[in-house]
Amino acid sequence: MSSGLRLIAPAKINLALEVIRKRPDGFHEVDTVMTTIDLADRLVLRERPEGAGVEIALTGEYAAGIDPEHDLSRLAAIRLAEAVGRSPDVAIEVEKRIPSPAGLGGGSSDAAAVLRGLARLWDLKWPIARLEAIAATIGSDVPFFLHGGAARCTGRGDRVEPLRDLTPLRLLVLVPPVPPQEGKTARRYAALHPHDFTSGDRSKRLAARIARKAPPPTSDLINPFEAVIERTEPELVAHYARYGQAGALQLHLCGSGPAVYLFIREDARASELRRDFRAVGATVFEARTLGRERATALEPIE
Repeated sequence: MSSGLRLIAPAKINLALEVIRKRPDGFHEVDTVMTTIDLADRLVLRERPEGAGVEIALTGEYAAGIDPEHDLSRLAAIRLAEAVGRSPDVAIEVEKRIPSPAGLGGGSSDAAAVLRGLARLWDLKWPIARLEAIAATIGSDVPFFLHGGAARCTGRGDRVEPLRDLTPLRLLVLVPPVPPQEGKTARRYAALHPHDFTSGDRSKRLAARIARKAPPPTSDLINPFEAVIERTEPELVAHYARYGQAGALQLHLCGSGPAVYLFIREDARASELRRDFRAVGATVFEARTLGRERATALEPIE
């Protein structure tokens, strides 16, 4: 086996996100359709001598403020090693290209990449369901990122039904200039009202359209946290209004935000759109939806 691997950890967008109910265990039942996109962190995993443990290095524009000792990629190595019954002897390098916390799943994707990579380095011939069980102990989105591509996720987001790859779609991701909020996702869930809960029908319908290779209809791109932000986050609402004035006809929230995305036509002048959105304060990423094979590719290195 190779002594190292190079791989990517792609961001995700939620095409549809429905919250069904609050569960007795304190989590919420969700029904969401997600896809990976080609905005991605870059990881390198290298084996270390037996007993050396985990070494992690975070680099890149969005590494500032992340404590390596509490990073999900480190936790993933430890959890997998515990399940195997061995020491987590690996050096992990993560180049953070995905802003966090933005609703794009960067930390969860890093963790899934570590699980996939170590399963290869340690020659574990496990079914993916066994890795999913470990992934779910790290975070609700981590099982999705083990698969990559498009998927419908239910439960608390940890039950994954892979879908066929989308026909590539072009989009811009806009990140507002707001400071990171501790416990942001938990607060957004706590602010949901009963009338924000839906049945899951739109996620189900969207998944069926993707199975037929039909494009996702705008009417099914739903996210209850958009209503929460409207009620509770006037600063974000003001940023989104400025993006609308700059040319964003319809914005869709990424997870619990604050990042939003908009689809753009193939013939759109993305450089002009990027300029206009940057002029009103957004950090802008041009991206495309990313299929399963590319999202989960591994490159051996010496």
